[in-house]
Amino acid sequence: MMREKPEFEAQASESRDLDIEQVGSDLEKLGIDPEFSRPVAERLVVIAPGLTAAEYAAILDGVTAAYSVHRDRTGPSDVGAKQGNELRRLMEGCTGELRKLDEGLQMLSAYLIRMCALASREGPENLH
Repeated sequence: MMREKPEFEAQASESRDLDIEQVGSDLEKLGIDPEFSRPVAERLVVIAPGLTAAEYAAILDGVTAAYSVHRDRTGPSDVGAKQGNELRRLMEGCTGELRKLDEGLQMLSAYLIRMCALASREGPENLH
């Protein structure tokens, strides 16, 4: 969800030098995650020095729009999705191992039942 636009200090006609911390902060005020805003701020100060406040606001609007489209396409968090996929893969592997264990226990159970039946037919002797 987008937040209110930050108030920019400079007038529309005045040129301004971009500061990484300020650009990052302004992007975060617009609802952009810090993980994304920091690298974008670092690039903006290199490629767009001396912007007017209107140009700066337009660039921030563009970044915000691009971020919104990206976030809508990838979901709220790629990291969460990757972790979910990894967890799903681990659970599928665990399920397969549990099936093998169940089969082994069924075979052991059948063997023990057969041994008990055989022992009861042969009489009350102890098996040693």
